[in-house]
Amino acid sequence: MANLFIFSNDLRLEDNAALYNASLSKNGLEALFLFNKDKWQLHYESPLKIKFQLNNLEKIKEELNNLNINLRVLSPKLDDENKLILEEALKINASKVFINSEYGFNEKQRDENLRKLLADNRIDLIEFDTSIINPKKIVTGAGTYFKVFTPYSRSFREELNKEYLQCFPPPAKQQTKIGDSDEIPNFELENTLKKNALKLYEPGEKAAIEILENFFENKISDYKVARDFPAQDSTSKLSVYLSSGIISAKKCVSKLLEISEDSPGTGEYSWFNEIIWREFYKYIIFHYPRVSMRKSFNEKYDQVEWRDDEEDFVAWTKGETGFPIIDAAMKQLLNTGWMHNRLRMIVAMFLSKNLLIDWKRGEEFFMQNLIDGDHASNVGGWQWSASTGVDAAPYFRIFNPITQSEKFDKEGLFLKHYLPNLEGLSSKEIHNPDIELRKELNYPMPITDLSSSRKRAIEVFSKI
Repeated sequence: MANLFIFSNDLRLEDNAALYNASLSKNGLEALFLFNKDKWQLHYESPLKIKFQLNNLEKIKEELNNLNINLRVLSPKLDDENKLILEEALKINASKVFINSEYGFNEKQRDENLRKLLADNRIDLIEFDTSIINPKKIVTGAGTYFKVFTPYSRSFREELNKEYLQCFPPPAKQQTKIGDSDEIPNFELENTLKKNALKLYEPGEKAAIEILENFFENKISDYKVARDFPAQDSTSKLSVYLSSGIISAKKCVSKLLEISEDSPGTGEYSWFNEIIWREFYKYIIFHYPRVSMRKSFNEKYDQVEWRDDEEDFVAWTKGETGFPIIDAAMKQLLNTGWMHNRLRMIVAMFLSKNLLIDWKRGEEFFMQNLIDGDHASNVGGWQWSASTGVDAAPYFRIFNPITQSEKFDKEGLFLKHYLPNLEGLSSKEIHNPDIELRKELNYPMPITDLSSSRKRAIEVFSKI
């Protein structure tokens, strides 16, 4: 009997546990991709990310065809996914359906419902884990689940062994092909900026591996220090591929430990820490589902009295706040679909603290515009900055965007790249131009006073 495999955020052939295991019988395998516009809209998925995934799917389709595996693309309504999966499984006479688990509350509920629906029709749902280490295996000494990153990362490293890092090979070639593959849906980007941004990212597993190897060869040794400076090309940019599962976190770590010891204080150790942060945020939404539902991890902060100031929010989204580092960061997001990690923290803290606007609005805006939008990491990062989340910055810790700019873009090279009207300013002037320069260069006045807005945020949070 044939098997059915369903793609989700695992758009790869290598180290794809569910796809590999689904292929082992060699009696016929169909891969399924669900093109669900309603669900993407509900989850605030970026059109840029969707288009990038479809471009990757084109490459996957060719590779699957060479293995006698056909790719079906179905377009369900919001609540029809499981029904269509069952119909497809029955159509090809599948005995098993294979998936890689997702950890969000809705996704876990969906998969449980699918399991029951398939079981009623004598079809097994076979799930595989998508973490490097299953979230249930990492516990505190008291047998509870971690809420703080540092002890979690220590436990993660202690638990990690070669067995966890064994990557699955590509799927086995099937003896016969079940049917023809479908055309990849035509999904066009309407925004010119997004069309141009898409050209920055080469689709495919091969591209992801090349980026990883280039990073190891040329950048990782300096990563610990250089990663905080947005004008430098010092980060891996692999988040674009990790968020859609074009490369697995396991493969990244496996290849890292082939060439390097996991030694504290090194660039390699710092980058490995970033991978563990991704695993940590998945771990959190698995064990604490309220976070997956965009509620504060720290429940008391659901009571924060946020400001409902649409004018300030729109200025933030457009990169017109009058604070150069904030504005340049938001222009980077709008122009490339990506933002440097240091800048993500700065702009998130500015919105949630200085402007006192609900972090959920910023989190949503990021997901709508990021090519590397990842639900767990995005919610986790925003709650860290807003001080409402797990292991978050204390509420009285508020980055000053001017001093952050002076520290991490001293010469203003990043600012000048995304704010060309400030190009002629000196390294001293550019971080906070005076009133006359702003008028002359048609650059906006600051939309808030940093000192008084900081005080306001501390007062609001301290009441809770």
